[in-house]
Amino acid sequence: MSQQIKITTNHLPPPWSELSYTEIMARPNGQLINGGRSSWVYRFVDGENICFLKRYTYQKIHWRYCWQKSQVRREFENLEKIKRAQLGCKTIEILAYGEQRRCRILTDAFLLSREVADNERLSLFLCSNRDHPQRQLVVKNVIQLGQKIIESDLAITDLFFRNLVVVPKNADLHLLDVQYCDRNRQRAEIKTYPQLWSNILLFFTLEEQNQAAKMLTPHLPYNLDELNKRAQQFIYKEKKRKAAELAFIENYQFSSDLKESN
Repeated sequence: MSQQIKITTNHLPPPWSELSYTEIMARPNGQLINGGRSSWVYRFVDGENICFLKRYTYQKIHWRYCWQKSQVRREFENLEKIKRAQLGCKTIEILAYGEQRRCRILTDAFLLSREVADNERLSLFLCSNRDHPQRQLVVKNVIQLGQKIIESDLAITDLFFRNLVVVPKNADLHLLDVQYCDRNRQRAEIKTYPQLWSNILLFFTLEEQNQAAKMLTPHLPYNLDELNKRAQQFIYKEKKRKAAELAFIENYQFSSDLKESN
């Protein structure tokens, strides 16, 4: 069995710098932020250092990772591609990633990142801040991000607002999670542009949607009707995720208020 940790920053903050791979994977007392079938995201507060740890645990053999890069390494490299592309969007700071293999078979892995200070999930910001003084600047930055992605011919999967955070005070956007990123115009036309547009339909006001259509459609290979049609394949699942996100926030706020009252 082999374990590997790749540190991607000049200074890995304590206590992470003192932990082994096994200790990182087993570290307790993190706040569960998100979870699925094979991955879980935890938030850890160590004084001024606030980090997110994404853990992957594979219950079955993923043959595609036996001879290829692990998912955490791909995520790190994809975020680096975004930086080099200069899309006008920042990325989260990856501090380290690691993986464990048994006879080349990936069994588990982790990705450690630093929290973006004073951030809000872009999807939640747009839902709950219709009158925020920075809203129009945030909308403008989202549209400009879309323009630059189209111009770059980059295909980025999961380009949804839940995978971006915004810092409201300066309207900066930060990408959190990029599973695939490469120059592939055909794939971008099938997935990237419709995914982005599906979230514009869900989170922008009608006036903001018209503004986005005016700025984006001249750069696309299809008209607005075709873009709307292609976006529909993502609308249903994104509506469900939007509802789940809002429910999670309401429950979290209720729990916080209950603790304060006690």
